[in-house]
Amino acid sequence: MEKTLSKALVTIRDNSQRLKIPVPVKVCLFINVSDISLKLFSDRKFKRRYKAIVCDSTNSRITITQYLEKFKIKCIVLETSNVTHLNQDIANEIVSARNKGIAVYDAHEFYELVNKRTPLVRLENNEYLVDDIFTIGQNQEKFNIKRFVDIFISILLLPFVLPLILLGFLLVKITSKGEVLFSQERVGKNSKNFTIFKIRTMVAKHSGDFTTKNDMRINGVGRFLRLTKIDELPQLWNIFKGDMSLIGPRPERPHYVKLSIAENAMFDLRHLVKPGVTGWAQVNLPKATPEENLEKLEYDLYYIKNYNFFFDILIIWRTIKTVFTLNSN
Repeated sequence: MEKTLSKALVTIRDNSQRLKIPVPVKVCLFINVSDISLKLFSDRKFKRRYKAIVCDSTNSRITITQYLEKFKIKCIVLETSNVTHLNQDIANEIVSARNKGIAVYDAHEFYELVNKRTPLVRLENNEYLVDDIFTIGQNQEKFNIKRFVDIFISILLLPFVLPLILLGFLLVKITSKGEVLFSQERVGKNSKNFTIFKIRTMVAKHSGDFTTKNDMRINGVGRFLRLTKIDELPQLWNIFKGDMSLIGPRPERPHYVKLSIAENAMFDLRHLVKPGVTGWAQVNLPKATPEENLEKLEYDLYYIKNYNFFFDILIIWRTIKTVFTLNSN
């Protein structure tokens, strides 16, 4: 079986005009495919940057070497989500390709390379494709330093944050009725509930459902507070208490967590670490909808799996850019 994906074009805005600029496309040879590869083929980032050539290792008329020469292959992706046996000739050809500088990935690894997310695939019979998903977050020692960093940075931010919080309180007080501080039960580390604090951005009484575009429940200054993230600043208290971290998966309400776990059993894995004021999912999907729940979860699990200090620095930088470009959740 041979399959190609067309060269992608990315559209950008330049001087109020839309220009189509071709993106350099890397040709990859996929040796066998299953659910993770098929999921990857439909992904917008993959379509923009890669072209796929698919080879069935059990029924191919040409050799791996011929594929490499004919299509100018830059990398090889092996499907390992299902047990796959390669004969000696193919194994020798892959080793030879490695010696020629051709990169080789398994499909799970390649998905993470392209999307910076951990792939989650739920099959029709309520089973899951799993690789190393259950082992993420086991090295909790590397997260211990985060507590000291959280406290240190929070203390540094306090002189700048307090005036903004007071400003937010004042704006809410003079433009709407009700309490200026909003509190709600959320699920934290190890699935334990805690109370989160925010500046109220909605009317005093509402249904509590997800916000929507042009939501009429948002109070007079609520949209401004959300765009600037000032409404999130009282969560500094949650950080001092130890309920939250500066960076991590966003904490969700208990009812929503139950629904999400019913939808995907892996959702509870995001509670292996403390929730954060900002996170990898937030900077990649700043305007995420409930329909993008699975994609957000993939970002969260990728963060837990690949956490390091420099990753947090990247997220902080991306968060600052999000605030200054006024993108809201």
